Amino acid sequence: MKLVVLVVLFVSVVHSTEDHCHSSWTGSGSCGYSNACYKTDYFKSVYHGTIQARPNFQASQEAEKLHAAMDVWIGTKDNAVIDILTSCNNEQRQLIAQAFEEIYEKDLIQVLKSELSGDYGDAVVHLVEPSAEYEAWLMNEAISGFGTEEDVLIEILSFRNKVQLESIQQAYETKFGKTLADDIDSDTSGNMQKLLLTLMKGERDEPHEVVQSFAKSDATYLYQEGEDRFGTDDDLFLSVFTSRSWDQLAATCKAYEELYDKSMEDVLEEEFASGIMSGLKKLVAFSRDRAVYFADKLHEAMSGMGTDDETLQRIIITHCEVDMLEIKEAYRNKYGRTLGNMIRDDCSGNYKRVLLALIN
Repeated sequence: MKLVVLVVLFVSVVHSTEDHCHSSWTGSGSCGYSNACYKTDYFKSVYHGTIQARPNFQASQEAEKLHAAMDVWIGTKDNAVIDILTSCNNEQRQLIAQAFEEIYEKDLIQVLKSELSGDYGDAVVHLVEPSAEYEAWLMNEAISGFGTEEDVLIEILSFRNKVQLESIQQAYETKFGKTLADDIDSDTSGNMQKLLLTLMKGERDEPHEVVQSFAKSDATYLYQEGEDRFGTDDDLFLSVFTSRSWDQLAATCKAYEELYDKSMEDVLEEEFASGIMSGLKKLVAFSRDRAVYFADKLHEAMSGMGTDDETLQRIIITHCEVDMLEIKEAYRNKYGRTLGNMIRDDCSGNYKRVLLALIN
């Protein structure tokens, strides 16, 4: 009973302190922690996308250029279509689609579907879709059919904030006539279900300076409620892994290894069944270096017999505005060649051109 109370008090202190940090975080200065009280080591990890908002952007002009590039009499000028849609971000693409419909009284996505085909057509259409709608579709694809692709669900849910997650859930219900929570509830069970539903709430702390004293305390509680007792407090592991900021979780994993001479991955393999163990290990991998994780996924998608185009498109489209520069660097460092060269060797035609435009 005393231990439970201590855990509750500790979590309350962490969150009340980090709530103060959230309100004062600017990304370039000190967060709300006082170094006189807490030992902090470094600021949040910083990531960079390859696609950014285009300056001096005018949606109506881009809509007119796009319409001219798909002239019914002379055929589609694919290079122009790719250049227009990959030189702006998703928010600006929505403005282009809106202007296109106002000027020509046509739905841009439907026009693109009629003009383009194959993997190239799929990639371009997904680019123009609102991010929430595309990701809602991805999650439905992961849930539908035989078995559940937990990897896809975890990867999407882990890197969206509360507002983005709410938008995805609204888009999901609008598109499929049922809630995402209900589909996850009916398609999964046990701790994996609990993990996914918790991630869906978007309760992870915002980036802040790492507090080493909290990392050591978290590591100690995880040890006491895992290796050091009969049976594991699954809820405590789920709480820590889904609520701490990524850098703070990485510090906790490092502190655990220093205190108990065992990696967090080894602990999870010993304490949890295969399904939830795999899910929690992904969260650890994200916290250690998410760029390496997604570099590995891209390599897997283009290795062996055939290409996993859905995974290739998903990672590039959903990460090109967020952390693609770091993913490219991680890919080169690990595999000794550039991601662009791998795409050139594995893909062809306009499909290759659109993917290369998104990562460059």
